[in-house]
Amino acid sequence: MNAKELKAGRIALFRDAAAFRPTERIPYFSSAVTWKIFDAGHTLDEAMTDFGIMEECVRHFLDTYPVDGLLDTGIRNQFNVTEAFGGGGYYYYTPDAVGIHDHAHCTVDTLEDYLKDPERYIWETVLPKKYGEAWGQKTREIWKKTFKEYMAYTKFVIHMANVTGKEYGIPGLAPNNPMKGAIQFGIEELEANLLGIKQLSIAMRRNADLIESFCRSWDAEHIDPVVEKVLSGNGPDRKYCFDASLMMLAHNITGPKQFERFYWPSLKKLLDAYAEKGMSVRIFAEGSIGRYADYFKDYPKGVITLHLEQDDPFEIREKLPNIAIMGGMTTDMLANASPEDCVAYAKRLCDELGREGGFIFSENKMLSYRNDARAENLAAVTEFVSGYRPERS
Repeated sequence: MNAKELKAGRIALFRDAAAFRPTERIPYFSSAVTWKIFDAGHTLDEAMTDFGIMEECVRHFLDTYPVDGLLDTGIRNQFNVTEAFGGGGYYYYTPDAVGIHDHAHCTVDTLEDYLKDPERYIWETVLPKKYGEAWGQKTREIWKKTFKEYMAYTKFVIHMANVTGKEYGIPGLAPNNPMKGAIQFGIEELEANLLGIKQLSIAMRRNADLIESFCRSWDAEHIDPVVEKVLSGNGPDRKYCFDASLMMLAHNITGPKQFERFYWPSLKKLLDAYAEKGMSVRIFAEGSIGRYADYFKDYPKGVITLHLEQDDPFEIREKLPNIAIMGGMTTDMLANASPEDCVAYAKRLCDELGREGGFIFSENKMLSYRNDARAENLAAVTEFVSGYRPERS
């Protein structure tokens, strides 16, 4: 089987599993990110700024662990662009870790200014704040160097898509990839960039009307066009494993009334559109989504796949028999258990969650740090899942 046939077969496997259709085996979508670098014998600072080393790390991973899908193809956290532009970035790296400094682009009293003219606000407020005095010292040569590095990075993204897709038969997760833009709800933008966790937590209680107004305005500009595009389209895009991939994080700091007010209206509108067109959505539910399980109980099978992080997958299956589950394999086991125990747990996941379809094997968290997994454990699990044929009901 050549790479093109392998890729098509894997896409069908993911889509069938998500739709609760019978499959020959359980698909494995790996969440390995920067762990690949350590496993290939490099440090983060070596791979983050050298495209050749990063490609070597990705190839090593795919050669060693024959997974069906891969969350990161080596294109996350490349620092050449920001380093060409100079200091002041929020992200940082060491030989063993990548991190982000606590930051917020806005304050509560400037949110309306941001909404009125986001580009102007960014250029006149955010960037001067981010870079300090150095902002006014960015020369034409610095801008040209930065643009050159950005173009090199863009070429690398395209190159790695060809490497993973055309050589290894690894399909893309969803059309909304980093180069085409991701779906971002207003409440998520507030938490991740504009206000941060602390300011948003306080503002949802003290400035609820303002937060609701912001979310409605943001979602009208960023979510409603996606809904319209979905409803006017032709249905599933079978070049990818899913038709959309969403990340939910802000729900962890909301109470039920806040979730209902700030998050659910736009999320429901989007999910309803995908459901109407018979399309498939993967939601990476960072933290825990269990207390909001009832919101998803009425969607038909095949619409939603929840990629779980902290939730117990067996409990979620009880609560939501209509929702496909992705994940299950804990980084705690991959890091600390024996290969035999890891395989035994992988078998339980496949048997109990995949017996009637609706299960995609994956790690519960992104494999990012050196101690997130032991190589022998991941190798044993990968070999087992790729060859196991669970009994069907």
